[in-house]
Order: sequence, then structure tokens, then C-alpha cells
Amino acid sequence: MAIAKIKCLRVIGLKDKVFEVAEALVASQCFGPDDPLSFHSDIKMFVPVQEANPYSEVMDSFDSALMSAGIECSFTDVSKREFTDETLENVKETVYRINSFADKRILLEDEISRCERGIEQVKHFLDLDLEIDKINECRYIKANFGKLPKESFEKMQEYSENPFIIFFPCSSDDDFYWGLYISPIADSEDVDRIFSSLYFESCGVLELDGTPSEFYEEQQKKLPELRQQLENLKAEFEDFKKTNAADLDYYYSFFTEQQRKFDLMSKAVTYSKSFVIVGWVPEENAQSLTEKLFRIESIECKLTDGREEMKHTPPVRLKNNFFTKAFSYFTEMYGLPSYNEFDPTAFIAITYTLLFGIMFGDVGHGVMVALFGVFMKKKKNPLGGILIPCGISGAVFGAIYGSVFGYEHLLDPMFHALFGLEEKPIEVMKPATTNMIIYAAVGIGMVLVTLAIILNIIVSLRMNDKEEAIFGSNGIAGLLFYVSVVALLVSQMFLGVKIATIPYIICLIVIPLIMIFMKEPLGRLVSGKKEWQPESWGGYCVQSFFELFEYALSYVTNTMSFLRVGAFVLVHAGMMEVVFTLANMSHGVGYVAIVVIGNIFVMGLEALLVCIQVLRLEFYEMFGRFYRGSGRPFIPVRSLAE
Repeated sequence: MAIAKIKCLRVIGLKDKVFEVAEALVASQCFGPDDPLSFHSDIKMFVPVQEANPYSEVMDSFDSALMSAGIECSFTDVSKREFTDETLENVKETVYRINSFADKRILLEDEISRCERGIEQVKHFLDLDLEIDKINECRYIKANFGKLPKESFEKMQEYSENPFIIFFPCSSDDDFYWGLYISPIADSEDVDRIFSSLYFESCGVLELDGTPSEFYEEQQKKLPELRQQLENLKAEFEDFKKTNAADLDYYYSFFTEQQRKFDLMSKAVTYSKSFVIVGWVPEENAQSLTEKLFRIESIECKLTDGREEMKHTPPVRLKNNFFTKAFSYFTEMYGLPSYNEFDPTAFIAITYTLLFGIMFGDVGHGVMVALFGVFMKKKKNPLGGILIPCGISGAVFGAIYGSVFGYEHLLDPMFHALFGLEEKPIEVMKPATTNMIIYAAVGIGMVLVTLAIILNIIVSLRMNDKEEAIFGSNGIAGLLFYVSVVALLVSQMFLGVKIATIPYIICLIVIPLIMIFMKEPLGRLVSGKKEWQPESWGGYCVQSFFELFEYALSYVTNTMSFLRVGAFVLVHAGMMEVVFTLANMSHGVGYVAIVVIGNIFVMGLEALLVCIQVLRLEFYEMFGRFYRGSGRPFIPVRSLAE
């Protein structure tokens, strides 16, 4: 439930040791490289390492061959075998064989496709006893074979005055007539243009030798032979893959390892006879990694704490427990926290789960959502781990509401047995309960907005942003104003206590507003800056006035947004009431069908809407007050894929 501590690692050594260092760093699987030039002020002497990967050419051809053949390799341990010149020749031979298989497969597939296309086209002209090659030899007439839409065939009457606009059908299907038209060569361009306007589509019959029926029989014999050749080739290729699977995996793993090492080397810079590599390593791995590096001759390492390197923006790795880990998906969606910021994953895990449960309160629906979450988690979907606790929360609040698949009094015996009540204590659709739900929703909003402001104060102080922490709309001034207004409204409306005295209003409402209004100059004064006054007081006052109005409005809108929490409680009860009203109009199977389908519809629709609406409350009403999300992820270079 926090940001994992990280160390900045600087490695310095002789140039001829750079590959050995890169090898050790990649093998550690915990080193995230950074740009060393950003860590030094004088960079004129530094030159990037320009060591080329000697295997890049053969590696590219190997990867291309794997892709063209659709081969997927697995990572394997490359330390048990030595990559020699003989191995390199074997790789080249393997690439040649894979490419040969791929080329043969493409040729056969193209020939099969042409054969199938020819059969499909010629079958419409089987009754035409004409030798196509002799038609092509005609000197004065031209024939064109193809298909004509049936609608266009009827429109040909408009060209009845032209003696050459005649179409001879040979066969037909639901949409087209298949046949030919004949025209004198001298008039062929005009005739072709007219038939083109009638959406005539030519086919490749004119390319045939002999009659269509002879070509059809020939292709019918040829097609099974081609398909068998393709199957034999695929079987031969599968045998090749099985026989060479271990070698393919080794080649792929070796090239990947080499590329990662050279990629890491490209992050290094050299000066004189030395090199420098800078990066980040988790605190728990820092000691063991430096010990391995010190074993390399002529190597020096320096570790500094991430908080001492804030100007270089340390990368962030979230560290959460089994409950909050799934909700880091939402945190990363909004943006990772800065290294010295607050990780909101635990906050969103608790508030999202509770708000979802309140809005989706139904025992049956909650259990189904939790089971669906288990299914999605098995499918490696990141939302699965979120839906499980949310579904359980929905089931818990459903038990409080007494709702099971829309049956609002199914749990009455339980309440009677446990608490001696005649029925469930909360009847959602009663007017008095409805008012209580609305007030409770607003109350939840007030608490969460207050908590968001407090978190912003803590984060701002941690980041040494005194201006925001003290005078911001989400700082101490904003907290005093918001809590004072809330206390004033609650005491006046619900407790009947009048606290709206002049000292109260001046000290707890007016003065905080003035502090927010004067945020920038006061913040600069507190921070000890000499130039604390704005360039133009008039411009500053106008801008601050409108900003203050926007801040005051945001307190109201953010709080009122939580009305949706209560609204969804009422919407669920209302929608299920409609379902049972429709079901009660039927009997037997009809009743069961309406109840089942209605529950599925309501459950799916509500789950989708509640997920979106709770996320909106998290991101806009709460995160917007305390969370900046400007961090960057920690991405270590790994020796093998996890």
C-alpha cells in the first residue's frame, strides 16, 4: 500500500568492461537504466557507447523467418550452451529451411486460391459448348464473360435501339445473371462503357483454353492434389518444428539476451578510457547487485537514496497487498504517483469497494458479480480482482437492504431470528427511508471530500509545497472553509443549533476565503521568496476572484455528485419492482422467464453503470483534489520474460 523505496545506482569502470557490466545488470533483472547525461552538468566530454550487436543481422533474419512461419518460441536458459561459429551457421541453415517452407506454403496457397476461384467462376458456364481460345482469335467481334445484376438486366430495355446491347444468360443465382455479351470490335468501347454503367463484372473465363466444362473437370482433379501437397508440407513443417524445438528456443533466447545487453550498453556513455551507466534499483536488491558488480575488475559503484535524487524524477514501483493490488489498475489508469507522493491505491480500494457495495446492494447480484470476477481473474483480466471484492461488498449491503435477486422480503425470517424484527429494518422505497438515503449519500460525499482535502495537505507538505498545503483550495484554508460551512448547515438544518455568529463567520469562513484569494503572494512569503507580489494587482485580483468563485462552486458540485450513490440504491429497487410487476402479470414458466431475464438485464446494466459512476467519483470528486499522478514507471531490464 505504498511506493517501494528505490536507489539510484551509478556504475563507473574501464571501457573494456562495459559489456560484462551490462551482462551482470541484465542478469540481475532489477536494474532500470536512465540517461546518464541528465545526471551531469558538464557533458561535453561524454560520448554515447556505439557498440553494435554483432548478431543483429542474423537475429533480424531469424525473427523475420519465425514471424513469416508463425512460430512462437519460448524462453530457455542459455547458460548451459555455448554459442559458437558452428551454432551461427546452424542458425543460418535453420532460417533458410524455415523460409523455404514458408515460400512453398505461400505458392501452394496462392495456386489453391486461383484454382478455387476459377472453379467458382467457370461453373456458371458449364452448358456453354464453346472453345474459349477460338473466341479470342476472332478478328471482328469481342466477347466478354461475367455477371450482371438482375435489376440491371431489366434496365437493358432502355438500350433497345442499340442492336449490340444484348446479354446472353447462361445461369443465374439470387442476385445475378451469369453470361456474356458480344460486340463488334469497332464498337466495343461504347458497348463496354454501357455494360459498365449497368454494373457488369467481368470474370476470367477468357483466359481459359478449351471449353469451360473441360477446364472445370481439370481444376476439379487438380484441387485435391494441391490440397494434399499443402497438407504434406504442413505435416513436414510440424515435424521440423518438433525436431528443432529446443534449438529454436535456444536461438531465440540467446538473441533476445544479447539484444537486451546491447540495448543496455546503448544507455551508457564514455569519457577518456572509462564508461558510466546510471539507473535505478529497488532498495531490497541494491546491496546484492553492488556486491556482484564489485567482483568485476576496475568497477566502482555509488548508491544514493531516491529522495536525494528528486530532481531526476525517480521511477515508481507500487507495492500493495493482496486486497489493494488489483486496484493499482485504476491508479495506473489515472497516472502513477511521483516518488515523494502518496500512493492512493489503498484509498481507492477501500472507497471504491464500499461505494460499489452501497450502490449495488443485492445479495444475489453481488454473488454473481463476485463469481464473474473469479472467472475474469482466471482469464488474466485485470478487472477480475476488482470485481471479486466489489461483488462481496454488494452482497453484504444487499443483506442489509434485505434484497436477494430483487426479492425484498426473502431475508425477513433471518432478521426475525437474529434481531427479533418482523421484517427487514430498511425499506428502501418508503418515503422516510428515501430521504434518509439521500441525506446519507450527501453525508458520505462530505466525509470523502474532507478526507481528500486532508490527504492533499499531507501530500503537499511532503512535497514541500507550502503554498498549496496552507493557502490552496484543497489546503488548510480550504479545509477550514469547507468543514465550517458543512458544520453550519448540519447544525442549522438537522440539530437546530444556531452557530452562525459573526466571529464564526469571520474567522472560519471569511478569513479562509481571503487566504485562498491571496494564495500566490502569501505562499511566496511563507516560502521566503523576495518577489512575492504579483506583477499587476488589478489583473491578479480579477483572476483570483473568478478562481475563488470556481473553487466555491466545486465544493458544492463535488459534494452533490455523491447524490448518485443514493440514487442508484433507489434505482435498483425501482427497476426490480418493474420486473416483478411484469412477472406478476404472467404465471408459471412466463413468470420464471421474466424474473430470470429481468434479473440478468438489471444486474448487467447496473454493474456497468455503477462501475463507471464510482470510478467517476474517485477520479473527479476525490483524486482531483489531492492526487497529481505525474510519476513514471520503474521498468527493469530483464534477462528472460516472466
